[in-house]
Amino acid sequence: MTDNVLSSVKTYFRNLLDDKKIIYKVLLIFIIVLLAFIIRARNSSIEEVSVDVSKADMSNIEMYIDIGGAVNNPGVYKVKEDTRLYEVVNMAGGLTDNADLNSINQAAFVEDGQKIMIPVTVTESTSAETLGSVENSTSAENSNNQSKRIININTASKDELKTLSGIGDVIAQRIIDHRSISRFQSPEDIMSVKGIGNAVYDKIKDSITV
Repeated sequence: MTDNVLSSVKTYFRNLLDDKKIIYKVLLIFIIVLLAFIIRARNSSIEEVSVDVSKADMSNIEMYIDIGGAVNNPGVYKVKEDTRLYEVVNMAGGLTDNADLNSINQAAFVEDGQKIMIPVTVTESTSAETLGSVENSTSAENSNNQSKRIININTASKDELKTLSGIGDVIAQRIIDHRSISRFQSPEDIMSVKGIGNAVYDKIKDSITV
C-alpha cells in the first residue's frame, strides 16, 4: 500500500515537472519571438527616420540661378533643389509678351549656378534693337566666362592649354611632358618650359594656376 502511494506521488511530481518544462519552453519561445518582433520594428523605425532626414536634407539644399532675356525681372534668384524652370520664371516676374515658348522646356530642372537666357520670338514686329540687346547680353556673358576661366597647368588637357595666349600645339605638349616628370609648384614655374619666356608668361599669368 505504501509503495503504491509513494509511486503515485512520484508520478504526480514527475508529471508536474514535465508540465513545467513544457510551459517554460513555450514561454521561452514566446519571449524570443517577442524580442525579434521588437527589434525588427525598431530597425524599421530607424530606417524610416533616416529616409525622412535624407529627404529633408535634400529638400533644404539651396541653389542660385541667373535668369535673363524675355522675363520681366531678370536677375539672380535663390531656389531649392529640384526646382523647375517655370518656377524660376515666376520668381522673375513671368515671361514677357515676346518670349519664345517653343525654344524652352519650362518643366526642366535647373542647376546650381546655371545661366538661363529666355529667347524672344522673332517676328516682323520684333525690333532689331531688342534682338541686338539679347544677342549682346549673351555674347558678353560668354566673353566674361572665357576671360575668367583659369587653367590648371598641372591637370589641363592639351586642348585647354592651347586656349592660352601664345601657347600652340608644340608648347602645349612640352608643358605636358614637363609636368609628367616634375609638377609645377607655382605658375611662374611654367617659364622653365622651352618657348615660354617673360613675354608669354605676362600674357597668361592671370589665366593659369597650379
